[in-house]
Amino acid sequence: MSDNLMQNEVTERVEAVEDDDTLDPGEEFETPVEATGLQLRSNDAISQGAVSEFRGNVRTKTVVLVGEQKAGKTTLLASLFGQFCDGPVGRFTFAESRTLLAFSERRHLALRKSQRKSPSAPRTSRAGPVHFFHLCVADEVGERFNILISDRSGEAFDAARRNTQLLSRLEELPMADFVCFLLDAGKLTNKETRAGYKRKFRETIRALNDNGVLPSTAKIEILVTKLDKLQRKGVDLEALEEVARYEADLRTEFAAKVTSFEIYQVCALPRANLETGVVGLSEMVDRWCLPDPVVDPRPMPVRNAARYLDRLVGVWT
Repeated sequence: MSDNLMQNEVTERVEAVEDDDTLDPGEEFETPVEATGLQLRSNDAISQGAVSEFRGNVRTKTVVLVGEQKAGKTTLLASLFGQFCDGPVGRFTFAESRTLLAFSERRHLALRKSQRKSPSAPRTSRAGPVHFFHLCVADEVGERFNILISDRSGEAFDAARRNTQLLSRLEELPMADFVCFLLDAGKLTNKETRAGYKRKFRETIRALNDNGVLPSTAKIEILVTKLDKLQRKGVDLEALEEVARYEADLRTEFAAKVTSFEIYQVCALPRANLETGVVGLSEMVDRWCLPDPVVDPRPMPVRNAARYLDRLVGVWT
């Protein structure tokens, strides 16, 4: 090989290396890595055993999602995280999360680019224990709010409805600030499933409330999910009136039995009617972040107290 050919070949190799921006000079790899003992958080969903310690260290609101299989609990979690990934949700912006990996996995499976036939979140396994998702948001002035949202299989709630001895295994309920029952609008508009579904949904609330599982201070919310199915083509007026009547029946039966009872309509992942869009999530976050009412620590005066010492409270007031 001539000297000119050898020189050209060497020049081409040097230029190829200089044009490759992905190559690393290798200097950093020669530096030995020292063990520091630092353990990174897994960013997976928080287990039941770790949530008590978390709540003890961080002021937080705990939200328990209740619903049967495919009611939309995991879809709601995935969509909520996805909304914060795109920007502010209402008056709140994303601050941090200790369950980023768990959120990201569920959001990816709910997107079309996940190569699934249709965007949908994975079903929570009945065999798996309850886990919690952490979301920290900040308002306009920078104040932070921590939210823990439970994720448990709908089959577990259905089993507890039929066998009340299993209610004690729902460990997330005693710590709940909000208990959200997810009402599937699609099943309410289906004449074949409507009657049975309405009965089971009502029985679930009864089982939890009548057996004292719902905390007296918890706010009860009915989230009418899959709003896009109510607004898709072909839904008759009778079906819409059926949903309104059932909402009214739930208010009549349960509003007076709990501290707070409200019904809201949400749409987390519109598929049946894309024009519906995402509905109700910003208002939902706003409710979950409302500060607790101010509690007056002063003792209440005793009416017609027999002891003069007890009457002093009324005098001081």
